[in-house]
Amino acid sequence: MLRDNRTPNVVFADTTSDDVYFYDSVRGKALGVAIIQHDVGRNHSSVTDQFLRSEGDTPVNLNGFVLPWDATLVSISMSENLNTQTWSAEVRKNGGGVAQDSLTITNQYSNYNNNNNTDFSAGDRIMVYCFGTSIDYPHVTLFFRRRF
Repeated sequence: MLRDNRTPNVVFADTTSDDVYFYDSVRGKALGVAIIQHDVGRNHSSVTDQFLRSEGDTPVNLNGFVLPWDATLVSISMSENLNTQTWSAEVRKNGGGVAQDSLTITNQYSNYNNNNNTDFSAGDRIMVYCFGTSIDYPHVTLFFRRRF
């Protein structure tokens, strides 16, 4: 490893994983510089209490995105077609029914949070559940950074 003193604004390279990390003082840990992005949604106008879908239009509880590294969820963004609905995007893992993190839209087209700090392990299957009634074209994007 090259230069790892874990102080703010220090960038270091891990030669065992061929990645570059920085100390994220907001989250209090070393994170990779690259973003791992996962998009889910539903091309439908009446989505009620169900898992959203990723590529191939399969619900994520059947084939959720699998993290290839230990990673930290650092941001969630979400949107919909109307600004008159309230719903939550619940981030779940490994078939579980418990939200590890979430974000809510209340009578607006979109919302985001870029202060998330939820750790997941390599091999975790990431799923997003739309908790709401008759949601119009929900879309959620998760942003992860590799964790050192």
